[in-house]
Amino acid sequence: MFTMIQILILNEVMFSAYINPFLYVLLIIMLPLKTPKWFLLTYAFCCGLFIDLFSSSLGFHSSATVLIAFLKPSISKITIPHNILGENDEIITHKIGIKAYLTFAFILIFIHHLSLFFIEHLSFNFNILIKTILSSLISLIIILITQQFFYRNK
Repeated sequence: MFTMIQILILNEVMFSAYINPFLYVLLIIMLPLKTPKWFLLTYAFCCGLFIDLFSSSLGFHSSATVLIAFLKPSISKITIPHNILGENDEIITHKIGIKAYLTFAFILIFIHHLSLFFIEHLSFNFNILIKTILSSLISLIIILITQQFFYRNK
């Protein structure tokens, strides 16, 4: 459902030249920490490939999603307090707390956006950094709003 929202709505709306929100990264962020690594990487690749097919990009999204799926376990060890989540608990604000979630999600979103925009432009400059920061912040806000609507009772 989040990929369809991304494809049908968010890919078509350009907030400005510097803001491109990506809701579909929520699918990777939410997966439980005990998800097998092979499944996490395969799932991330498939999600990214699906977005690539409808965005006419050449593997940019799949590369960025596989990167954050690869880094997710390491980043979670740094940002999420130990023993809060069960083995199969989704990573959402209500489970780990808003501060830990904001830190964890923003780092993953920032890495995703930075790698995506770097691969798209094959360069790194101040404009790409601004685009990454603004897009990451807007994506995080959209993800937080989405969690409040879909996961408030869990």
